[in-house]
Amino acid sequence: MKVLILAYDFPPLISIGGQRPFSWYNYLPGNGIGVTVITRQWDSHITSSLDYVKEMPRAVVIEINESGAKVLRAGFSPNLRDKLLLRFGMQKLAPVRKLLSYFYSFAEHLSFLFDSKSSIYSEAESEIKKNRPDIIIATGEPFILFKYGSTLSSKFNIPWIADYRDNWTGNQGNYVQGFLQRQLNKFYRGREKKYIASALLITTAAPTYAASLKNLHPDKEVEVIYNGYDEAHFGGLENIKPPTDKFVVTYGGTIYPHQNLEMFLDGLLDFISQNKISRGEIEVNFYGIDLQAEAKKRLLNYKKELDGYIIARPRIPYPDLLKKMRASHLLLLLSRKGADWLNAKVFDYLAVKRKIMLVENDHGILEYILKETTGGVGMNTKTEVTFFLKSEYDSFKKGIIKNSEVNELALKYSRKQQALILSNLLYEKLPAK
Repeated sequence: MKVLILAYDFPPLISIGGQRPFSWYNYLPGNGIGVTVITRQWDSHITSSLDYVKEMPRAVVIEINESGAKVLRAGFSPNLRDKLLLRFGMQKLAPVRKLLSYFYSFAEHLSFLFDSKSSIYSEAESEIKKNRPDIIIATGEPFILFKYGSTLSSKFNIPWIADYRDNWTGNQGNYVQGFLQRQLNKFYRGREKKYIASALLITTAAPTYAASLKNLHPDKEVEVIYNGYDEAHFGGLENIKPPTDKFVVTYGGTIYPHQNLEMFLDGLLDFISQNKISRGEIEVNFYGIDLQAEAKKRLLNYKKELDGYIIARPRIPYPDLLKKMRASHLLLLLSRKGADWLNAKVFDYLAVKRKIMLVENDHGILEYILKETTGGVGMNTKTEVTFFLKSEYDSFKKGIIKNSEVNELALKYSRKQQALILSNLLYEKLPAK
């Protein structure tokens, strides 16, 4: 069986979105499936927002791993909005860029002329003509890849799978709404239904997403393939110990608008004041927030009393981030009550084997995973945050370094195991000819 995967995010870009198709690239061949990934070229050093949109060479780069899986990296040409950003920076012409963003959000679905990602489609079309796959998987976001999957499926009579890492039009409640945004959401909903109508089935990253997608697409089968953790990255971490002279809490990655960051910060401040904790005795690190202007402002401007206790750290390579997590006493996982959302970093946290504090308890999929694996605790109030920090800090002061008590049920969340589940699904849907 041969599978063609359309993925915008892919290493060397380090993102949760890129790790998902990368795991299929690595592990599907071990189950007898030939894999070709079509992605775009990425610079190996992403240090600012500008790096995401800079021009990349047009010549396709071909890579083949030891299992015979292939990656085709297409070029990237920035659109007018991106060119303005590259020339004038983030601070100038922001209203113009915002209007252009709305324009391209509509126009890219109507014509390839306005689609800066269309080199992926062109390369996929060329590859299909030379090496016809048995099935196409388009993983979004960006959800323009669903347009590619649907179009290629119709043109070449090849079944395709729509893989949702997020909920697309079901996920818009996390963002500020305005007239243009409401119109865009309405447009996207129509496009989503049009594209998915031709899909063989839907895969997604969480049961909560699956339930929502089933409501939106009742005639489609929806299967869950978790993101998981990659065992290959965690060897040797067991020898890393947290410091004995300061208590370290770590958060890695993006802070989203819907997450109850403030509940954690309020509980942290109460813990510090009630226990007279000095700066230098506790350190709460937020890695990767330097590329998130609004989130950084939200974090650092919330309470001046927290200055010196919370630290906004730059984005660092994924292996280094895992080491920083392992060298922590606690790992912070942010959510909110009722959030229909699975934060994929929970799987890395489980594999790092440091206790996880979930703030605010979502009473959903994250709480379920933490309870199932005994990997951490959910908190419902700032008082619970304060109490939990005090309990863990007291253990630290006594010289006790704790691993989390993750049980064997966490093993099913490895990317290798999830790739096996996907393999079985593919064989089931496409029996041998």
